[in-house]
Amino acid sequence: MRIRSLLTGGIVAAAISAVAAPALAITVQVTVTNISPNGGVVLTPLWVGFHNGSFDSYDGGSAIAAELERLAEDGNTAPISGAFLAGNTLVPTGVAQVGSRVDGTIGGLLMPGESADQSFQVDINGANQFFSCASMALPSNDYYVANGNPLQFDLAALLAGGSTSFFIRAPGTVNDAGTEVNDFADSPGNPLFRIPAGQTAPDQGVAENGVNTNVVDAFANFHNIPAGGVPRTLDFNSYTGGGIARIDIAVAPVPGSLVMMGTALLGAGFIAPRRMKK
Repeated sequence: MRIRSLLTGGIVAAAISAVAAPALAITVQVTVTNISPNGGVVLTPLWVGFHNGSFDSYDGGSAIAAELERLAEDGNTAPISGAFLAGNTLVPTGVAQVGSRVDGTIGGLLMPGESADQSFQVDINGANQFFSCASMALPSNDYYVANGNPLQFDLAALLAGGSTSFFIRAPGTVNDAGTEVNDFADSPGNPLFRIPAGQTAPDQGVAENGVNTNVVDAFANFHNIPAGGVPRTLDFNSYTGGGIARIDIAVAPVPGSLVMMGTALLGAGFIAPRRMKK
């Protein structure tokens, strides 16, 4: 009788712990929504990474890393993902990565009003406490959005559950990588906006050999402006409200089946001893 009671109590304690204790590794859902106006900028698939604060993607006024260049010019997230998972940083800080990293790419081309989401299992108690993201902005040859401050988005508050939101705001959130001359003759994404020509192969643009700068006048430095001018809706620095995109990160709820199992076992723990007394 005593052994059975102890076993029952152990199972109940384990069930309560599984349901109620705040595990270090939790599942979060990341949703990105393009909140640009109709006809506004389009974002390429969003790369996201969870780290301990040691991943720095770029520094303003300096040349960007080759991995970020591939994203800024072609929307290619594979190089930056490879560097991230290898524990590297994209700026020469000399700081070594400690702890594991988690990353992924969300959605396809994200048109104004569209959203995409993906779930990740992360440890936001240290190893994956900080969030980074990056995406190419179309149409352009090398415009991109990213958080250059690795500590900007802190997820520690999610340990208590709930959600948090970040905005890719305008003005001042779009960068020019300075790696390729912006030219509507070979700018990726032109067909999306009914602008003539456009890139037919990666790296088709002319090398600029410049440095990373913040975009102040959206299309002032573009060559071959269409005869009708650049559509007003593409001037992302004039957007009001939230800006270009919103990123929502929410803790996934505990599955109902697990809660029910814990409740059932808890009930069994109270009932079993009463039966043994008969």
